[in-house]
Amino acid sequence: MTDYKNAELGVIESASEAATIAALAVAGIEPHQLAEGTIYAVADGRGGVKVIDTDDFADAPRRPKANRTVTDAASFVGYVNRHRTSGTEVYAHTSASSVIAVIDSHQGTDEPAGWEKHKLTLALEKTKAWEAWMASDLGQNSHSWFTQQEFAEFIEDRALDVIEPDHATLIEIATTFEAKSKADFGSAVRLDSGAIQFEYTETVAAKAGQKGTIEVPKRIQIALRPYIGGPIYYLWAQFRYRTGANGLALGYAIERPENILDAAFADIVTEIRDGRTDKITDAATGKTTETRIHDGIGDVPIFYGRP
Repeated sequence: MTDYKNAELGVIESASEAATIAALAVAGIEPHQLAEGTIYAVADGRGGVKVIDTDDFADAPRRPKANRTVTDAASFVGYVNRHRTSGTEVYAHTSASSVIAVIDSHQGTDEPAGWEKHKLTLALEKTKAWEAWMASDLGQNSHSWFTQQEFAEFIEDRALDVIEPDHATLIEIATTFEAKSKADFGSAVRLDSGAIQFEYTETVAAKAGQKGTIEVPKRIQIALRPYIGGPIYYLWAQFRYRTGANGLALGYAIERPENILDAAFADIVTEIRDGRTDKITDAATGKTTETRIHDGIGDVPIFYGRP
């Protein structure tokens, strides 16, 4: 048993000696230049070799490398045009609402491959107005019902987003609902115009119940800018209501908002490619002035998908 242990110990000692000798040998190796003035192979002090890249100590890196993010089309175009190469290409992903430019992508079949280390992402941000309307949309959240008071406050806050009915009519509806928050609402009648007329009864002090009606439109039209820096779109929202033990509940359902988002993204991609011109019409003179915002990225190829 002792001889076996001694033999085993001898093997271990021999292996340790061999490693030590190898480490000493490697330690004596001079740094080996792998690429002129940039990369070296040197001993790591543990019997191995490590590679040192001197790029971090140079006045400038050998090639650009970055991952940038912008939030509007104009900034995206400006960056791409500033850094574009012959291999630059752009990828647009509709469902993710993002556009990615690979500045140093592969060039042609007979050209050198690109490093693909320099990228720019357009991460579109939704406007506060869009998010406010979507947050209470019954089509996306079936529990987004308002009380009369809440509905009146919401309409008053977002009245400037509504195109039809006009601002004054909308405020009048909101004010009436707010004033009748303690009334008992009974039947609702759909009029020939499509509007909905609510009948209510309210009691003032000790007087007998006083009756009245409130008429609201079947639909309202909204003007919203889905993405910051993007164009404005018109949407329709269907008015909704229900009555129950807790009184009258009010709400709305926006018609196909996902189609508007798809259209808004497609228009932004078109703007990136072709550029953008803003038109402003003077209300007093009726004269329209055109201002060229940017010229787009021109012949840089755009693909739909992810890089």
